Order: sequence, then structure tokens, then C-alpha cells
Amino acid sequence: MTQGTATGLDEAYRSEMNHMHVTRLAGSGWFSRALAVAARLGIADLVTEQPMTAEEIAARTGSEPQVMRRLLQMLKVWAVFERDEEGRYSLTEKFAPLREDHPFSMRNYCILMAETYDDAFAGLGETLRTGGSGFRAVFGVSLYEWLERAENAETAAIFDRAMAELSRPVAALLARQRDFSEVRTVVDVGGGGAGMVAGLVAAHPHLHGVCADRASVCERGPQQLAKVRGEDVSARVSFQPADIFTEVPTGGDLYLLKNVLHDWTFDSGVRILTSIAEAMRRTGAASRLLVLEPLVETDFDAVRAMFQRVVCEEGTGFTRADLEKMIEAAGLTVVSVDQLVSNHTVFECELTGE
Repeated sequence: MTQGTATGLDEAYRSEMNHMHVTRLAGSGWFSRALAVAARLGIADLVTEQPMTAEEIAARTGSEPQVMRRLLQMLKVWAVFERDEEGRYSLTEKFAPLREDHPFSMRNYCILMAETYDDAFAGLGETLRTGGSGFRAVFGVSLYEWLERAENAETAAIFDRAMAELSRPVAALLARQRDFSEVRTVVDVGGGGAGMVAGLVAAHPHLHGVCADRASVCERGPQQLAKVRGEDVSARVSFQPADIFTEVPTGGDLYLLKNVLHDWTFDSGVRILTSIAEAMRRTGAASRLLVLEPLVETDFDAVRAMFQRVVCEEGTGFTRADLEKMIEAAGLTVVSVDQLVSNHTVFECELTGE
């Protein structure tokens, strides 16, 4: 083989590898949609009971067998499923959270991300041109307005469950890392499906929790919480409708604000924090606030920041300095800053002058 031929083959190999990198990234949306369909059909739960062939899975899910086989093969490429010598599929350990009964299930999160949020990213160009919400450009209204519409009730319920799924592992980490012995009532502001406060209540039997959120969320919350957590926990968690920009419930020894501020601008964040500060002031005693936020300080964090910009009406993401200024502007003082392995920074706050 001549030098020129070898050089030509090397260039062809590099070109083909580059081609594969591009096509894999460009086609990644197909796989997320495939994952969402598998999650909707509950395939992970089916094959956990016992491995099944594509035909058996199709029969259990009301699907066309040949297309089901292609779906399973497609997801096998990403090691979601594995296939034995008899052609039966089972779920791999790394994708166990696709099961609905998994303690840290991500089933609803996968559906939300691949469907509603992916649809919203069709508005990315609009966000780049104007800085405005891509979600609004696609759907005509903000995310929360869209979720409130009666015809979107199923997606709203998936959204609530997805938010709870995201909160459960963070709650488990916080429950182990902090001392709750002096706390009796925890108020989770913007707590969605109560995944965060329910996790703390489950870990500490002496705690009672309050989840403050939109009225529609609070209406759906109790039934779903009882289904996921059971009577022992759900009996100690109540849901209270609130406009968190103006007023939140009093009576909390500890207030929580997790993954809320990055959905809004600095000024909107100050309004939310001010309403919490006022509730703390009316409560009296030594009420504290924990703000949990993933900060935007690296290139990797920019992925989340872009998501917030496209999907949320005002979201931009914040640095530690931004959040400390926001907290101070609301009449609160940061007394400690901690880190969770979930990539959340925890700001413990008290009323200024207390």
C-alpha cells in the first residue's frame, strides 16, 4: 500500500467517524421519543416481572408486533433493554428508574422531557432571535397557563409527577445531610407534587409537611401522594393553594424553595423570597429558609440554562453571587452555604436582623 493510499484511508476513516458523531447527535431526539413511548406503555414494568419477546410485549401493550420489535431493538442500542438467546427482552439495571414502582422512578420525567419539552424546543430559534420564551412561541401561552387548560389535564398530571420524581433523590440527600430534630413543620413553596417535603417526612416521622403551589396542583396532589407514599406519609402532608408571589402559608419552622428561582428573573425571584420572608416574620420564633438551586457557573450548566430560557417565561439561571444578592434584597441573610451531590447549592437563610 502506498503512502498516498494509506493517507487517503486514514482521512476516509476520520471522515466516517465524524459523520457518525454528527448523525448520532442529530438523531438523538428519535431515541428520547422512543424512550418516552416505552415509558408510556410501561414496558419496563412488564419485562421486570419476566423477560418477554417482542410479540408478547406487543400483545400486552396493544401494539403492532413488527414495530414493537424495532422499538426494542432501537432502545437496545442505548442499552435500555437487553435480549437473551431466546429473543426475550429485559430491562438493564442502569435503566431501572423507568419502572413506575422504582423508589426513584423517572418514568414521568422521561415522558415530559421527550414530549412537551421537546415540542417547546421547536421555538429555540425564536428564543435566540428575541430572548423570549420558545414555549410561548410554539404553544401560544406560557408553560403554566398551558398546564392549567382542561384539555391538557393528562400532561399537567405528568408534569406534577415528574417534578416529584426529580425531588425524591434530593430529599433523600437533604434528609441525611441536615439535622431536622428541632423542626416540626416544613413548608415547601412551589413544591409541585410534594416529592421534596414527602421525602423529608418519610425520613423523619416527627415531621409534618405543607406543600404550597397552584390550586390545580394542590387538587391533584393528595391522591397521587397517597398512591406513591402510602397513608403514613400522606397523612402528614397537606396541600395549600397559594400565589407564591404574594403570600405563602405561615407556621413553618423550616421553609423550602427548591428549583423555583431559576424559572424567573431576578426581580420575580425577589418577590417570591419576600413573600416567604413575610410568612417567616408572621410565624415568629426561629423560622429558617433553605433555598436549593443548581447554579449556572460552567459550560455544562449552560445546558440547563438554555432549557430554562426556552421553556420558562423568564428563566435565565443564576450564579451564587446572583442568588446571594436576591436573598439579601428580600430582607433575608444567608447564614450558611452547603452542597449536595445532586449539584444543588443549599443556602440556609434567616430574617435579616434576627
